[in-house]
Amino acid sequence: MVKAAADMDVLVLGSHPCAHLVAALLRQNSSIHVTRADVAGELLDDRLVVINPEFFDLDPLLTPLKKKLELTPFYGLRFLADDAATNSEFTDKAIAAHVGSMKPIRAAFAAISDEAGVETIGKSKFEITGVDEHGIQVRVDGKTLKPKLLIVATTLAPDAQRMLGLPVSWENGVVHRYTYVKCKSPRVTINGSPNGKALMPMSLDLKGRLTWAWAITGMGAVQFAVEQPIDSVRDEPSVALLQHWLNVLESHGVIKSADAINTDTAVSIDLPFAGALAQEGVANRALLIGPAGGFYTACAEELYPACWSAIFAAEIAKKALKEKHLQDALQAYRHKWGATLGDYLRGPQQNLRFLLPLVYRNKVMTARLAEAILYGKSVVR
Repeated sequence: MVKAAADMDVLVLGSHPCAHLVAALLRQNSSIHVTRADVAGELLDDRLVVINPEFFDLDPLLTPLKKKLELTPFYGLRFLADDAATNSEFTDKAIAAHVGSMKPIRAAFAAISDEAGVETIGKSKFEITGVDEHGIQVRVDGKTLKPKLLIVATTLAPDAQRMLGLPVSWENGVVHRYTYVKCKSPRVTINGSPNGKALMPMSLDLKGRLTWAWAITGMGAVQFAVEQPIDSVRDEPSVALLQHWLNVLESHGVIKSADAINTDTAVSIDLPFAGALAQEGVANRALLIGPAGGFYTACAEELYPACWSAIFAAEIAKKALKEKHLQDALQAYRHKWGATLGDYLRGPQQNLRFLLPLVYRNKVMTARLAEAILYGKSVVR
């Protein structure tokens, strides 16, 4: 049951894990009235995602998830070139990352927000109809709400973006198409290091285009995925690129047969890689987190940066709600995450075309690039 519009402090839009997290954090040790709304048409796929081990240390609310979620660890990366004779690998002493599935992850985060007492509006159509010095007027399934602050974790319609003072599209080069096919059957053999630790195969230069690809194993499934700049899709169809990646994996002996994997069920989604870095300002009485704010790394990592952005947003929102001029107080958000999370989002900044030969020949460069991808470390030290 949603309270009267005048009683609402914050409306959170979206079902992404970071939406549940920010709502729970706002309710924590406060009297802030928070409502979270599921949005009709929101992407709710069940793809496998890579999770930085430090994710569970971001906030005490996240720590129990390490035991509650079904996770598959891996210990490094195996870089595969299109040439079957060229590859290199990096193996860490500890777990490099975990693999989890988005559906149970969303459910776990929903439980966190429920336990925090966050009110929820079921899947709804919404429209932003006005913004003034007192709040944002939102129509949700025909009902008018007026929260003081909006926190957005899902893609907005162009009209809503204009109302919040946001550009209606991302800058050129930001949006990448991520195409994947998920197989339940055990068709993949992950070649580990001599000590038997699992590595994740990936490409850094598929078809000589500097596009990346992965074979992600977890939850009894294998997900084959490729990414490419959205403006390259016309010349290089996504499914054809995915098929090429399967052929590369077969040539390296990672899978038995590329033809045995049906790419007809492939799913494509468009993601703003490191899009947050292109957002210079703050929206009108709104904070963008996770997918809405472009909090994906340049390496396609999602959950860790999205939830990190939610933690910053909750901190800024709590302070802003106490201020006379809320909009002015929101300006600190960009600076807050930019000084830490911003560096993590960028990924390897060096010229990969120049580095690639070294990555395959020099173990030090292999390790440095792998650590840049996995942990956000600098390649140059």
